[in-house]
Amino acid sequence: MNNKKTKIVCTIGPSSWDPEVMRKMIEAGMDVARVNGAFANPAELDRVRKLVRDVSDDVSLMLDVKGPEVRLNKFPEPLQIRIGDEIVIGNDETEFMYPSNYSDLYTHLKPGQKIVIGDGDVELLLKEIRDDKMICEVLLGSLIKPGKALNLPGADYTSAILTEKDIENLEHSINTGWDSVSVSFITDREAALEVKKQIGDRDMKLIAKIEDGEGVCNIDAILKVVDGVMIARGGLGVELGLEKIPMVQRLLIEKCNEAGKPVITATQMLESMTENPKPTRAEVSDVATSILLGSDSVMLSAESTTGKYPVEAVKFLTKVALEIEPNLKPTILRSKALDASSFADAITKAAAEMCINMEDEISKVIVVTKTGTTARILGRHSVKQPIYAFTSSDFYKRSLALCKGVYKAFTFEGIEKGSDDFDREKAMRIIFDLAKENGIVENGESVLFIGKASIDREDYFPNIFEIIKVE
Repeated sequence: MNNKKTKIVCTIGPSSWDPEVMRKMIEAGMDVARVNGAFANPAELDRVRKLVRDVSDDVSLMLDVKGPEVRLNKFPEPLQIRIGDEIVIGNDETEFMYPSNYSDLYTHLKPGQKIVIGDGDVELLLKEIRDDKMICEVLLGSLIKPGKALNLPGADYTSAILTEKDIENLEHSINTGWDSVSVSFITDREAALEVKKQIGDRDMKLIAKIEDGEGVCNIDAILKVVDGVMIARGGLGVELGLEKIPMVQRLLIEKCNEAGKPVITATQMLESMTENPKPTRAEVSDVATSILLGSDSVMLSAESTTGKYPVEAVKFLTKVALEIEPNLKPTILRSKALDASSFADAITKAAAEMCINMEDEISKVIVVTKTGTTARILGRHSVKQPIYAFTSSDFYKRSLALCKGVYKAFTFEGIEKGSDDFDREKAMRIIFDLAKENGIVENGESVLFIGKASIDREDYFPNIFEIIKVE
């Protein structure tokens, strides 16, 4: 068992398609497998799901849909460029390079518009529009790669939050047991609600990717709708400027922690490991800072999709997490977790206080939680003790793969809604037997137990809160 509190999200691609590589990544500490929907179809989603499930039933599956993102076509090979070169971006397949999903993009742009490719490696200046083509000058960069995203700071263009391809992939992922969907350019509450409407009451968590200033400004309203947030630092750097990223990242992490919603820090965490077996010192410091600020998860992108060292990248994230986590200071967050009952919120605050005040006596926390909420909102307080959760379904179990502090989650049928009244003694025997079988607890340990005793069949709030000596 990999005893780290911070979760690791890995984007899956050619470098991680090999079953042995996948197994090693999971063993090294991967908690969530993410697929970039811009390059995937239902068959590809099935392929990744099988790759992961052949190794683990605990790793969560995340689909990333691109929404209104504009991307270049997949031209045959990367284009070498130099500063000052003239570049032509056409509007259809008759041109070498064109926006693959937005043929009339040129009608929304004016000369003087900056066009940023990818995460800022290439910058172009739109000089003129001639015969429906965008004539651009290279301001920065040496290589334009196929299929890269186009960022257009300040441009006013609109597109559906979910494209037809997004909806096809989303529906397929829901129907085949995927756990979460991350959606680009969630800028306000209405955009989040539109995706929620598509999901309905089905098992799928919604992660909002915050990529521009509008999303940052509306974060409080967005958090009331979504299940978590991804800090997309690539888009934020393009839209707001690189110098603003550190404080924006800090703000978003604080907001998510206060709301009790998981937050993923993404983009170029270990970018140099796409080519090198070790990260730079600056990258290690970046990962450490993200954890110290309160990130639930850190994410790999190119490092695990096309990089040469995907397994090593996961190992380094795990090493950094294990080194940094003992230095995290437990903090009782006084704000109420947004989607928790007042009772659950109060219980978890009291539990966190007890964990802090009895750090030497309490070795672990075991939480019986139907939907995982109690374990998740306890984790936001960064208690030193590892949290182990027993949930009512595999979906809720895997939803905790995004939540810091929860070392492992299990499925426990005794808390299914509609089951017979909760037999406290029997349930606790089953839970502690499972915990012993999995090497979680040993005789003589003092464990903080949070659970419920049935008041009526509709009550699933925690109301057992006690320290138990394992025998």
